[in-house]
Amino acid sequence: MAKRSGRKKDDAKRLSDFCKHKGRGEPVPVYVLRGTDPFLMAKGRATVRERTIGDADPGLALAEFDGAEAAAPDVLDALRTLPLLADRRLVLVRDADAFLNAGTRPLLEKYLAEPSEAGVLCLEVGSWNPSTRLAKAVSRVGLVVACEADKPNMIPAWLQKQAESQFGKTLTFEAAQMLQAFLGDDFAALTHALDALALYVGQADLIEATHVDALVSRGHHERVWALCDAVAEGQVARALELLDVFWTEGMTAPQIVGLLRPTYRQLIRVGAMAETMGIDAAMDRARVHRAAMDRIRRAARRFSVDDLADAYQALVDADLAAKTRPDDRMAMETLIHRLSHPHETRGLTVHEAAGA
Repeated sequence: MAKRSGRKKDDAKRLSDFCKHKGRGEPVPVYVLRGTDPFLMAKGRATVRERTIGDADPGLALAEFDGAEAAAPDVLDALRTLPLLADRRLVLVRDADAFLNAGTRPLLEKYLAEPSEAGVLCLEVGSWNPSTRLAKAVSRVGLVVACEADKPNMIPAWLQKQAESQFGKTLTFEAAQMLQAFLGDDFAALTHALDALALYVGQADLIEATHVDALVSRGHHERVWALCDAVAEGQVARALELLDVFWTEGMTAPQIVGLLRPTYRQLIRVGAMAETMGIDAAMDRARVHRAAMDRIRRAARRFSVDDLADAYQALVDADLAAKTRPDDRMAMETLIHRLSHPHETRGLTVHEAAGA
């Protein structure tokens, strides 16, 4: 007699296959996105949204719940409520592991026996047991998507393709391997690092291991965020101290600007989108890493969209100045003052801004 395997059958669909066919067919009544990587979860969520509500106004066709606070009756009511000016309503429960407790599961099982024709449920979970009654109910009418890296050993090759397609840069295989070694399989962090590296090397076509070592392995990422925190809080003295650290490590002005620009570009995107969809949805759309969300919120509270535009213009001006005077410390100090007080220093000369 053959031994029964103790392993549970995993019928989850791979994320790459799910996203490949995102525009085809009718949506199913329930999707379960399984995973812990914010970048991959955001990719799965975006595909569910496109397949379910398409270009419909999220304010009318999307209901979002925090799993730690959501009540099953509210979620079920949202699923059964007909959407306004849209064919369907998407009901999204984030961090749904806490939501799926002993009291909620039977209610969802009963709902899935006769799901709403207009409502689509999306549960985001860190883990999923396929042998439970709820999982079996989901498998009958819905889909589980594994928002996980298909093949971690293929990440360096993926990074090389991203560098070429997104930034027009050639990333050496050694540099790609080093990125994975430092940042693991965190796709959000890897993508942000690629963005920073592309700006860091400037006009050069090649991103090498020495660049990764300089930018990532020496802790520059954390110091960049510390500097952004300081300017967001108007702590000019603290920001200048952090500038000193970069300067004493031998970094040039163009490299320092290159470190800061990806963060401010992301801030501008979040600030602009937050005006219409709220800060959390905007951070989702901009693929903000979970660890950076509190910092982005603080900066978004302090700076208006116009302020952020002024700050980014300051970076552009500093970049132009740095290319002709890479060792000009005054230009970098001016940049710190302009980033800390973008509105007040608008239109001032270098010396006026440095004294503001």
